[in-house]
Amino acid sequence: MESAWLSFAIVALSQLMLFVGYVCYTKRFSDVITILRRGILTGIVVGLLSNLLLGKLLGFWSYTLGFGPLSLIMAAVFIYGLFACNVLLLQNVGFRHFFIWIMTTMVVYESTNYLFQVWTYELPFSTSGLLLFLIIGYLGTAIFMAVVWHKIFDVRFYFLDTLLKR
Repeated sequence: MESAWLSFAIVALSQLMLFVGYVCYTKRFSDVITILRRGILTGIVVGLLSNLLLGKLLGFWSYTLGFGPLSLIMAAVFIYGLFACNVLLLQNVGFRHFFIWIMTTMVVYESTNYLFQVWTYELPFSTSGLLLFLIIGYLGTAIFMAVVWHKIFDVRFYFLDTLLKR
């Protein structure tokens, strides 16, 4: 079980490093606390719902740590929460940049998970089917988060503003 927690910590650390790198790139240092607060709260809601409905109930994926309360909360905060933080950093970009960054995030998450197994997909897909599932899942989740923040909390996203004005 210790190695499972170590793998989890490595995957979470890779996401934290991605977030820090993008904060440096965007120079949004003054927004870090707000982004972390909003991202982690969003991660808790989206992560718990996703893991309980899609992971545990529908069996799309499993965790090496299982679906116990501690592992679900940790995954919600550090996996989904840091993903949400990365999405929040994309407020001022067009859709192409948004898409590229979400795909970059996906590659980092999935590559790190491949090396340090934290979750396993339980779907009967071919490699191309799994890739399509991942692209739709990551992009759909990111757009869903952006739309919710945009509509409910008035967090403006440039790519949504341009799409909604058409």
